[in-house]
Amino acid sequence: RYVLLALLAFGMANVQAQERRRVLFIGNSYTQFNNLPQMVADIAESMGEGVEFQSNTPGGCTFEMHCQNQSMVMICEGGWDFVVLQEQSQLPAFPMDSVEMFVFPFAQRLVDSIYAHNPNVEPMFFMTWGHKNGDTEFGYPPMDTYEGMDSLLYARYMQMGEDNDASVCPVGRVWHYLRDHDADIELYMSDGSHPSIAGTYAAACAFNTMFFGHNPDSISYNPGLDQQEARAIRFAVHKVVYDSLWKWQHSGSPSLVFHWESWMS
Repeated sequence: RYVLLALLAFGMANVQAQERRRVLFIGNSYTQFNNLPQMVADIAESMGEGVEFQSNTPGGCTFEMHCQNQSMVMICEGGWDFVVLQEQSQLPAFPMDSVEMFVFPFAQRLVDSIYAHNPNVEPMFFMTWGHKNGDTEFGYPPMDTYEGMDSLLYARYMQMGEDNDASVCPVGRVWHYLRDHDADIELYMSDGSHPSIAGTYAAACAFNTMFFGHNPDSISYNPGLDQQEARAIRFAVHKVVYDSLWKWQHSGSPSLVFHWESWMS
């Protein structure tokens, strides 16, 4: 019986591996910087997979703005396997009453539209990271440090995933792991907010793992980083994302099947 189940899962994984994932990226400059969607596609291609993508990532764009711009048109076109949703970098870390007014309702509106127009879709929130030294701009003390801001982003993105039956790609948690274990890797641009090439590579490896359920250790693509840095980033994605796919994927995600098949083998 177990052999039959393993063979069935293996067959499903092989069939799925031959397909191209169609992904819509909705966000702002965090997604746009270093062309994250293209890097995800480059990683997939290097592994014999395929990612066809479109994106709408105007600088500073919020979920509320995306509910009123081209993003809704693109969602309603249908046919997406994944729709990635990245909120403006600071808003989810605001006080809860502000988040409940300016973030959560529009996250729900986007996800409702995604499910309504894409029968086999997996909505996926892009959990971003705390600013390098926190953010004192708004006078909200919990945001004043990296740890405080990052913890708020983690909690709010996880809540959006749970409330909307959506997956969460925990890029911010990968960054947190790297900051704790490989502090020499510079994840930020000089502004202390946007991602460096290393930061985008961490995000791209995380998304590849979420989309395909594969062990990131097998990724060979490198955007020009030091080989040791690239390996450390892939290891962080393995520890944070791959080893806990059950935590980040919603219950209907096909990647859980692929991860189970890999574990069985």
